[in-house]
Amino acid sequence: MKRQEATAIEGLGQSRGFLKKAYNAALIPSMLSILSGCVNIIADGVIVGQKIGTDGLTAISLCVPVYLVLCILGSFFVSGTAICASNEIGKDNSEAAQRYYGIALFTCFVSSAVMTIVGIFLSDTIAGLLCSDAGIVGMVRDYTKITLIGAAPKILIYIPFWFLRLDGKHKTVTVMMAVMGVGNVLLDLLFLFGMDMGVYGAALASVIATALACEVGMVQMHTGKTSFRFKAQLPDWEAFRRIAATGSPAALNNLMQTIRLLCVNGILMSYGGSETVALFTVVNGISAFGEAVTVGVPQAASAILGVYQGEHDNRSLRIVLKLESTSGMIYCAIFGVIISAGAGLIAAAYGLKVPVYFPMICLAVSLFPALCNNILSGFYNVSGRAAFANVLIFCRVFLFSVSSLMILAAAGGPVWLFLPIGETLTLATALITARAICKRNRNLSWFMLLDNSLDRSNNIINYSVLGDNQEICGACERVTGFLEANDMDVKTTMRISLALEELMTLIGMKNAPEQIHFDIRMFTYEGTFGIRIRYDGMDLNPLSGQEDSDEYMGIAMIRKLVKSVLYKRILGLNSLLVII
Repeated sequence: MKRQEATAIEGLGQSRGFLKKAYNAALIPSMLSILSGCVNIIADGVIVGQKIGTDGLTAISLCVPVYLVLCILGSFFVSGTAICASNEIGKDNSEAAQRYYGIALFTCFVSSAVMTIVGIFLSDTIAGLLCSDAGIVGMVRDYTKITLIGAAPKILIYIPFWFLRLDGKHKTVTVMMAVMGVGNVLLDLLFLFGMDMGVYGAALASVIATALACEVGMVQMHTGKTSFRFKAQLPDWEAFRRIAATGSPAALNNLMQTIRLLCVNGILMSYGGSETVALFTVVNGISAFGEAVTVGVPQAASAILGVYQGEHDNRSLRIVLKLESTSGMIYCAIFGVIISAGAGLIAAAYGLKVPVYFPMICLAVSLFPALCNNILSGFYNVSGRAAFANVLIFCRVFLFSVSSLMILAAAGGPVWLFLPIGETLTLATALITARAICKRNRNLSWFMLLDNSLDRSNNIINYSVLGDNQEICGACERVTGFLEANDMDVKTTMRISLALEELMTLIGMKNAPEQIHFDIRMFTYEGTFGIRIRYDGMDLNPLSGQEDSDEYMGIAMIRKLVKSVLYKRILGLNSLLVII
């Protein structure tokens, strides 16, 4: 008879509680960070629209591709290095993770210098390419020049944004992005209304606010307990190849957003003139707020997914994806109701005279498939399927979006349906393609495309335990079934069970037991037996205590069993790997 998994035999299971706690710690800060980042563009649009009018609003819209170019550079280098670093952390290779951080510093400094030089010498040329209207080309030039000269903070800010989360400093990310958002609004009001500096002042406000936020983030990256040292490093070819693969989806997304914006502006200008382009600026701005959900939710999980992917922990990956989907759908519904009900207020805020209710309804509907597409593309990138992620991004951001708009515009409308149509077609493409891939490889799980062969074996078990002593004792007794199923003798089984109980009990004693959650992974591989214990609470390595202390007496027994121990603090959690 085929052996069942130890989890079924022993009743041990991995609950969502531990991962949910870790995920929720990152969720709100991630959403607020995206929201604060969007305020830079939104505040410029609203304040410029009120102060300068439609021409100023149109000029800001035409300059967005310049901002997105900087996003392409920052996201390409930093997301690529951060994902690689998180995978290396999951493989217990801290030095490799530091090396990727050093590469992020080097590439961002170099690309910032290049863009500043471009801003000094080529602003007029770029403005001419972006705008052919002599009445507003001057405003486009001013905004472009200041944005490019101030490229450094707009590129460098991606470093603390991504790497602080690997250290579990989610609140710092929120503070950093709040400084950028609030600072931009205050400086906009000062420069436009107080000093009458026009779009030049709007661009300057954005650069200064971003610089302040970047300073806050970089200082926190290198003070107190941190996993990374401030040391720039040249990438070798193998590292750059891996960074290019993992960073390409984020960069491609920004690149396609830039091209899409140019195409959509052109199509809408032909369809309805500058008034329709101004309306799209509003829709695009509100969509940026929506990215607090559709992008913020997947980004909250990116560091967690990267670490667990490095550990090949498919069961934990599934739990995190379910958490993303559940929380994201709830927030999409809330945001959709708000923008639909507040359509009139949105139009008034931007100074528009045309109705925006139907565009807001279309945007609200598009949020749900957009969330699914972002979750899938983000996960495929982390799990080593960057090419598939790039295909989905290309389809979502550009191909289906622009083509559906062209068809709707040619048919005479309603053009705003291109928002949900493009997202829905992309999601259908993703699911159909994933199904086809699974049919060719039966070991892969549908839509996640993860190798399930290890999960089907009896060589690995994941389970969760609360910090309560009774829970710990019960779990340690039940885990003997897994050990016996993996050919452990009675004596070794008993010693490992007692050692595990001693470790968790000591961790609970050092914290408040009722607040501690354990996430445990036990595995056997080629004669090696390992236990990975991940737990929240204070920084604590229970195997680093003094043997002469009474509370560490049981730990002395554990040390006799252990071949190697690795303790680290990642994602704001304690992680202890014990090889026996």
